[in-house]
Amino acid sequence: MKWTIQFKLVLLFSVIVFLGFTLLIILSGKVGVDNLYGEVDEDMGHFKKNLDIAVNQYFLIHNLRMSEKTLALENAELAGQIGSAVGGKVTLYRPDGTPFRKEEAGEAAPGSPSDFHTTAAEQKVVYTTYVENNRMIARLAFPLTARGAVIGLLQFDKDYSDLYQRHVRYQETIKNFAALIFGFVFLASVLISRKITNPIRVLTRRSAEVAQGNLVADIRITTRDEIGELATSFAAMIRRIREQIDVIERERDEVKQVQARSKAFFDNVTHELKTPLTTILGYAQILKDNGFADRMYFDKGLDYIIKESRRLNGMVADILEVSVASGPLPAYRFEAIDAAKVVREACEDMSIKASKYNMRIQYNVEERLEVRGDRHKLKEVFLNVLDNAIKYGYVNSSVHIEASREDDMVAVRITDQGEGISPEALKLVFEPFYREGEKHRSEKGSAGLGLSIVKQTVEAHGGRVEIDSELQKGTRVTILLPEDKHGAT
Repeated sequence: MKWTIQFKLVLLFSVIVFLGFTLLIILSGKVGVDNLYGEVDEDMGHFKKNLDIAVNQYFLIHNLRMSEKTLALENAELAGQIGSAVGGKVTLYRPDGTPFRKEEAGEAAPGSPSDFHTTAAEQKVVYTTYVENNRMIARLAFPLTARGAVIGLLQFDKDYSDLYQRHVRYQETIKNFAALIFGFVFLASVLISRKITNPIRVLTRRSAEVAQGNLVADIRITTRDEIGELATSFAAMIRRIREQIDVIERERDEVKQVQARSKAFFDNVTHELKTPLTTILGYAQILKDNGFADRMYFDKGLDYIIKESRRLNGMVADILEVSVASGPLPAYRFEAIDAAKVVREACEDMSIKASKYNMRIQYNVEERLEVRGDRHKLKEVFLNVLDNAIKYGYVNSSVHIEASREDDMVAVRITDQGEGISPEALKLVFEPFYREGEKHRSEKGSAGLGLSIVKQTVEAHGGRVEIDSELQKGTRVTILLPEDKHGAT
C-alpha cells in the first residue's frame, strides 16, 4: 500500500485531534463527576446538621423525652415532619436496622452496602450514593442516641436526579461538540493537506514527463514557500536542460554538415586532381610510345601536359590556401591600410583580362577607406571576386565596383551582368570545389575554391560576405570590413 503525503498528514492530524479530544472528554468527565459528588457531599454535611437540629426540636416542641419507646410511637410523625422540613425522605429504624412499620419492611436500601444499617448502629454516620435508571439518590444514615445508648437509626434519602441529568447532558454536549470539532478538523486537514501536496503532485507528474523526455512540461506553481522555490528551481533546471539539448542538437547538425562538407571536399579534391593527372599521364604515355615521329602531335601533347600541369599546380596552391585560411593560426600580417587603394589596384590588374572578353570594369571608390588587415590577402579577395565576375559575366557587359563607408563598416560591392546563381546554389557557393553545373569545368578552368577562400579571409578580418543574385541578370557580392578608426598611415 502506498501511503501518500496527504494521507500521512490527514492521519497525523486526525490522530492528534482524536487523542486530544478523547483526553479532554475524560478529564471533563472526571472533573464533572468530582464536582457532582463534591456538591452532594457538601449538601449531605448540611443535611446532617439540619437533621440533628430538627430531631431535637421535634422532641422539645412536643415535650417528649427521646427514648426507644417514644421513637417507636412517634416515628411516622417524626419522619414526616423532619422530611418536610429538610426536603427529603426520612425513614426511622430500630437499633438492629429493622423498620418500625411493617409497610417499610420491604423498602431495602437499593444500591446500599449490606452492612449499611449495621455501620450506622455502631454510632457512625454512613453516607452513600447510587445511580439507577438515570436517577441518582444520596442516602445518609446515622444513629439516634439517648443517655449514651442507640435508640434508633435515621435514614435520609435525597434525590439528585436533576443534578445528575444536568451532568449527563453536559457530558453529552462536550462529546457532541468534540465530535463536531473533530469532523471539522478532519475535513480541514483533508483540504489543507490537498492544497499543500497538490504542488508536490504537480512536480511528481512533471518529473515523470521529463523522465520520459518531455522537456516542454509547464509548471504553474505560484506558492511563495519552499515548494514554490523548488518548483521554480525545477522549471529553471528544465529550461537549462532544454537549452543544453538545443545546443547539442545544433552542434550535432553542425558536425553532420562538417562531415558532409569534408566528404564532399575529399571527393571533389580527388576528382579535380584525378582529371589533370589522367590527361598528363595519357599524353606522357603516348609521347613515350610514339617518340618524336609526329612533331605536330608531340607539340600538341606537350602543350596539354604543360597546361594541365599549370592547372594542377593552381589547384594545389588553392587547396593549400584553403588549409592555411581555415587553420587555427592563419599567417596574416595585420596593419593599417587604405582599402580604397587596394580596390583600385585590383580593378586595374583585372582590366586586362576583362578586355579579352570585351568587358569593362567601372569603379566608384571613396577616398581614405581605412581598415586594419593584411594588404596582400585582401587584394587576393578582391581579385578573386573580380575574376569570378569576369568568368561568369556576359561578353560585352560591364562589372561595377563601389566602395564606401556604411556606419562603422567599409562596404565593397562588385556587381556583374551575367548568368546569375540559383537560390539553391546560393546556399552552397562558399563550399570548397562547389560549382553550379558542369558547363564551366572545361571553359573557365575553375577549381571552385575562390569564394571559399574569400569567405575565410574576410571573416578572419572580422567582416562578412553577402551574395545577391538573379538568374539571367547578374550577381552582386558585398564585402563588409570593420573600419579602422585610427586611420591608415
